[in-house]
Amino acid sequence: MDASSGEYIVQRYRIAEWEGFMPKLMATEIKESVPGSEDVLRISREREGPFRLGLAATPFGGRPRRHPRLKAVRLVPGEYARLVVNARHTTYSGQYYSETVFNVACGEHVPPNRFLLGSPEHELDLKANLF
Repeated sequence: MDASSGEYIVQRYRIAEWEGFMPKLMATEIKESVPGSEDVLRISREREGPFRLGLAATPFGGRPRRHPRLKAVRLVPGEYARLVVNARHTTYSGQYYSETVFNVACGEHVPPNRFLLGSPEHELDLKANLF
């Protein structure tokens, strides 16, 4: 694999109240093969080539607890998907909001700027009313 492309690329952003609601890039992963998971994101490959994306839980142990949706999006190689989930976190000093955004692309030679080249082909919004 050259350093500029791979079979799989994922970006994970967090927007959190405790960080002033400023979007923060938490991770960018470019890999030659699909790893199966990135944090709560689950990714699997079907025999014909398409990928299945889903979420296993609520990020960062937040509430409400989400039921696993492991195969929620079918992603054809070359496409990209955005998955969004929010949560409420409780500590001794109060409650705090967070939102996690996963941008995912799979296929042969996915360019690292894939998410800047247009809108996602698939969007899964799992945000809940938290109050």
